[in-house]
Amino acid sequence: MRALLLKAFLILLLLGALVVGAFVAFPGLKYELYRKLPPKIRWNISYALTDKFVVGMVYFVERNNQLLLVRHTYQDKWALPGGWVERNESFEESARRELREELDIRIDDFEVLEVNKVPRSGIINIAIRGRLKDKQVTIRDGEIYGYRFFDLHRLPDDVIYTHKPYIERYLEARRPPREVPPEPAKRDPTVPER
Repeated sequence: MRALLLKAFLILLLLGALVVGAFVAFPGLKYELYRKLPPKIRWNISYALTDKFVVGMVYFVERNNQLLLVRHTYQDKWALPGGWVERNESFEESARRELREELDIRIDDFEVLEVNKVPRSGIINIAIRGRLKDKQVTIRDGEIYGYRFFDLHRLPDDVIYTHKPYIERYLEARRPPREVPPEPAKRDPTVPER
């Protein structure tokens, strides 16, 4: 019986080493496999591998009245760049790190726009705005396969549903306030007309 358990252990160890070797040799493989999984399983994997109280961030990166959107390998829609806050990081530090790691960019005029608790979950989402400091954008992360700057008044329709409310609120906040026409002056009844 011991020999059988030892063989099973060695086989599992060898299989584990092969899987790790495949992920090292082909870095994009884990994203391809992850992308093929049903969303519920992807969520369970993310939930199991992260802290039980997670802070996520979405970034509004502006350039000349344009907004940066990205395409991830695991989604077939446009999205705001985003990431997770790591332990002992400020929001600004996290935003700068994530944008540098994923797109090799820096932002100026950093501003927290809103903080929201995702209903029925242990996730807090934070929306951050910043102006693009760099001229060049370079994809550095295997989970992003494309990016594009869109005019604010011509954003695509195929944006992931979780980011649409953030974008709508962002655009609404950027709109100049409507001028209300002044009310016509009322005639004072105590003053006789001429």
